[in-house]
Amino acid sequence: MSWQDSTTHRNLRPMRRGLVATAGTALAVGLAFTPAAATPGSTEPSTSGGQTTDLGVAMHSVNVRLSGVGELADGTPVGYLFSDGEPVSFNMVDLRDGELLDRHYMDPYSVASAIDAAEDGTVHLSVRGPNDGTLWRYAPDTGELTELASGVAGEQMLRTLDSHGSTLYGATYPNANLFALDRDTDEITEFGRTIPEGDYAWGLHADDDEVWVGGGTPAQLISIDPAGGETTTIDLPEPVAQSGEFIQRVERYEDLRLVSHRVVNGATAHVHDGEEWIDSLPVAGMWHYTTETADGAFYYLDSDDVAWGYDIDEREPFDIGLQDSAIAEEIGQTSQVFLADLGLAEFPGSTLIGVRADGHIWRYNLETGHGDVVTSQAEGAPVTIMSLAPGGDGKVYVGAYLSPGVMASIDPGTNTVTQLDGPEQADSITAHDDLTVIGTYPNAEFYTAEADETWEWGTNPRHVLTLGRDATGQDRPRHMISAGDMVAAGTIPNYGELGGALTLFDPVTGESETHRAVVEDQSVTDLAYADGVVYGGTSIHGGLDSTPTQETAEIFAWDVQDGLISSSVVPGAEVVHSIEFDGDGRLWAMTDAGDLVEYDTVEHEITSVIDSGIPHSNIWGTAGALTHNPADGHMYGNAGGRLFEFDPAQGQVEVLVSSGVQRSTVADSDVFYANETNVFRYHLTADEPVCDETIEGTHRGPLQLRDGTTCITDADLAGPITVAEGASLVLTDSTTRGPLRSTGAVDVHIRGNEISGGVQITGSTGEVRLEGNQIAGPLNCSGNDETPVGGQNQVQGPASGQCASVSD
Repeated sequence: MSWQDSTTHRNLRPMRRGLVATAGTALAVGLAFTPAAATPGSTEPSTSGGQTTDLGVAMHSVNVRLSGVGELADGTPVGYLFSDGEPVSFNMVDLRDGELLDRHYMDPYSVASAIDAAEDGTVHLSVRGPNDGTLWRYAPDTGELTELASGVAGEQMLRTLDSHGSTLYGATYPNANLFALDRDTDEITEFGRTIPEGDYAWGLHADDDEVWVGGGTPAQLISIDPAGGETTTIDLPEPVAQSGEFIQRVERYEDLRLVSHRVVNGATAHVHDGEEWIDSLPVAGMWHYTTETADGAFYYLDSDDVAWGYDIDEREPFDIGLQDSAIAEEIGQTSQVFLADLGLAEFPGSTLIGVRADGHIWRYNLETGHGDVVTSQAEGAPVTIMSLAPGGDGKVYVGAYLSPGVMASIDPGTNTVTQLDGPEQADSITAHDDLTVIGTYPNAEFYTAEADETWEWGTNPRHVLTLGRDATGQDRPRHMISAGDMVAAGTIPNYGELGGALTLFDPVTGESETHRAVVEDQSVTDLAYADGVVYGGTSIHGGLDSTPTQETAEIFAWDVQDGLISSSVVPGAEVVHSIEFDGDGRLWAMTDAGDLVEYDTVEHEITSVIDSGIPHSNIWGTAGALTHNPADGHMYGNAGGRLFEFDPAQGQVEVLVSSGVQRSTVADSDVFYANETNVFRYHLTADEPVCDETIEGTHRGPLQLRDGTTCITDADLAGPITVAEGASLVLTDSTTRGPLRSTGAVDVHIRGNEISGGVQITGSTGEVRLEGNQIAGPLNCSGNDETPVGGQNQVQGPASGQCASVSD
């Protein structure tokens, strides 16, 4: 198979910074470029009469999870750092000082997938999210980034790349294929499925006469003759074959090969001498050992962040002394390690390099023991949102997907978004009294935060429970709910396994009970609770790389004291992604087919089905939600990228936002939702004052509002605005030239305006809301019965009093 069409991006400036080119794309060059995902993008404004406020990007961070090293033609040692986010960026930095040499924003992709730096300096790489199996070539000396092919080998993801001579090999997902690219002709040869079982071909190392390929699940390792395609199975150590899950990486050092896998009996890697397995090592992770050797050894970090060398001749590890150096405390959050020759007087010969998730690079010279840390100029980006839910302190919390360790909180009273430290990935969040409970991936761990203590991840929230892949087979906490004195959690099992679990645990002590396979071979996707009973929805799908045995999802009822009451099939559903009680105590569930199902909690049967017209395709129901809002008795949720409103009394569904919605919840009587990066607040129409008088168009002279509610929309006003005692004002999308003063008013709502003059609001008895305004003057609020709410206001003068918190 030959791929001849390619797309090339040639940078034209000495400092090369820009976008990846595609056919017909006009390029904007320069660091001032703002990735499109940093704005609301595909999320559309509501058309139902409610007001939507974009609260902005929830989290922004450098997030280096994959990197590589190489050398330019002039001898400059360089690092290739991907920073995951919306979008992922590809950064080339000088390893001598961290200076940025080149950058490419790889929109619309969000996650780095694979990279290989060949001996001649050529770099091949792939990114994902969306997963389209695209292969790129990068020429570091010219800055050219070329798209070679998409959908390589018919696959969604290129998991690993490894070059040998003029051939680049690649391992893939989800059909565990191996391919070879002739780097001279760009012709691709497909070897087909190489791993007999499972979806992943992952670990990969090529030599002259054989290519080792590892994958899973279960863990498997084979050798392929690249000339004839014949395969030979390499027997793994018995514990690895049984519990290693994946072979994730393979490297060769003279006659030794180091093969990494999931943790087995404390080891994450095994050493093979060409004949047999001779040793095991507690390597911190698959990227925590070097590709190259120095002084007859390769180097690695162990699970305690201690650096070791492994003597190839002696077949034993040795301490390299980094723990006694000045940078011993800088090793945490290291994502990858390398060897490089920096060519600096203080770093002679080989230096061990560690790239951290925050983009910092630590360096430890093997000859002198000198170490330091440099700050790279890798580009940060908006972090992908994974979860959104209220906490026990009244704030709305935002969890991240595959992050460097961040979260965020939203104060509904002020619409202020605050970035926090957090876990790598927060899959679910719930409130339990005044506690905030967070479930994290991997290993289904749980943390609890006290409302009256300072937020510090690891301390508050503190770890209270780990279910664990090994102990319980559980990996992803899909949903949590407060259930009386306990918290109930529904989980997705480990890779390659079926059978999620329902866990009840004390969020203070961590005392727990786990019930696996409440419904046989199904995952627990969403939960509701009432009167001592937990109700759950399921998915027929298990962990990634598993094959369903069941055909239909179910709804179950579980008495927290006595166990399973009943489980009922949901016709036509593979996934029940949401389940929630309405204000009248009726239980509703939503399926992947788009059905809203009413479930009788007495008879334990489905009593009615409403077709919402909103299907949802995620195998675990992720990015689907349904939440009751006591403010109007309706239910709000998201599915299929849409935000919708469901009136259970009338059985009617209305789409509020038609695309781009990934998460939603209800708090402070409003709906909070998110796209990939931004959080939004949808204000219910019922909260808006009823207009007694409406003003539009052009108005010249002072406006004095003495009674009733005056709504001013899309107006051009020249003159001061005065709101008297007992009157109300709704000022929207207007331009005013003159000050605005309100004294003793009822409600004052000011949204999306340009105001040339100061704003003073005092003594209001109702709601004061200011959102998205540009105010050319001071902003002062005092003596109002309710604290003013809002945000995203640009104030050129001082913002003081009760309104200090609503100004950017």
